[in-house]
Amino acid sequence: MANEPSEYRKGNWTVEETTVLIEAKKMDDERRLMIRHGGESSSSGKPGKLRWKRVEDYCWKNGCLRSQNQCNDKWDNLMRDFKKVREHQRRVAGGGDDGGEKSYWMMDKNERKEHSLPSNMLPQIFDALVEVVERKGPAVMVSGGGGGGVIVPAAAAQTMLLPLQPPAQPPSSPFAEPSFPTVDSDTGGHSESPAKRRRRRSPERGGDGGAGAVGGSSLQEVCSAISHSGSIIAEAIQSREEREERRHMEVLSLHERRLQIEESNAEINRQGINGLVDAINKLANSILALASHKNQPDPK
Repeated sequence: MANEPSEYRKGNWTVEETTVLIEAKKMDDERRLMIRHGGESSSSGKPGKLRWKRVEDYCWKNGCLRSQNQCNDKWDNLMRDFKKVREHQRRVAGGGDDGGEKSYWMMDKNERKEHSLPSNMLPQIFDALVEVVERKGPAVMVSGGGGGGVIVPAAAAQTMLLPLQPPAQPPSSPFAEPSFPTVDSDTGGHSESPAKRRRRRSPERGGDGGAGAVGGSSLQEVCSAISHSGSIIAEAIQSREEREERRHMEVLSLHERRLQIEESNAEINRQGINGLVDAINKLANSILALASHKNQPDPK
């Protein structure tokens, strides 16, 4: 949608506009998650600019007439305030009833300012942001038996990818097999001694136990490798999100510095124009004084 800059709404954000912005950001995060795990490329062109352009289009379709830069700045402010409130509420929950900390929702504006907390965070806005942040958590692809895959949050994926325990070996029977006397054809029907029979059976039992141990060990190694791979994927996704956020903050800082420089240049130009006007006025006064002096008649 090609929106004219003059049509953008200025001023403070209303609750309705903020709710529409949160919905737009949630829809865009879900879309990016599906693209990332669907194998499509989302890095062509300028992904950050296109992403906020999509947020702007969604806002305009729902009556929030704000530009993508306004949406971006408002979202940064929302996340900053949300993190402060969430951290405070976690401290309150961890301290218990005797911790001395007061819930954010029980404070008035003055108490919130004393604790360096945002003074106007609404419960419905906070709950909506909680839902967006939980959905935005890193997710991994868990492959199924038929070759397909399901996208699940990283916490659930790590639970699903825990190493499987090898199957328990059946308990050995407390009753030993009865030993029957065997007839040796070479010795003319004499039975073997108990020591010989024990030596003959030992290799067979040892071989069966060794095969079971090898099978269980290899299964545990495969499960451990899958769990480790899932953790690496989740860490890589989280690292990429953090780098994007850092880049965005750097761009905002650069934009603020540019605005400060432009304001400084405008102030210098104003001062120069004022000085030029003063000089012209003084010159005009001098010319008038000189002209009036020449027009006076000479004394006789």
